[in-house]
Amino acid sequence: MFRTPSLRNVALRQRFFHNGAIRTLRDAVAFYATRDTDPARWYPKARGKPGYDDLPEKYWGNVSHEVPFEPLPGGRPRLDEREIDDIVAFLRTLTDGWKAPASTSGRTLAAH
Repeated sequence: MFRTPSLRNVALRQRFFHNGAIRTLRDAVAFYATRDTDPARWYPKARGKPGYDDLPEKYWGNVSHEVPFEPLPGGRPRLDEREIDDIVAFLRTLTDGWKAPASTSGRTLAAH
């Protein structure tokens, strides 16, 4: 499990997910819609077979395949391209210019 960051200013981020592998907000949303319907798009080393090239096979059983990953009937992704764009547009409205305080010794000033 990972600590989930706030969505505030999410459109300003340059890296997404625990490993920073996704670099755009749109790709982050598209990942959730298409990971299980188009795995080669996200896991090119898997070469069309089930699997996650950034995770050892012994941990594949820990990967969720429920909604939002579970495909719709007929293997269609949960969201189409327009719906992905609509979600991204909404997430961009959460941008307000706020910046986290400068950190001191690895902790933010807000934590003092």
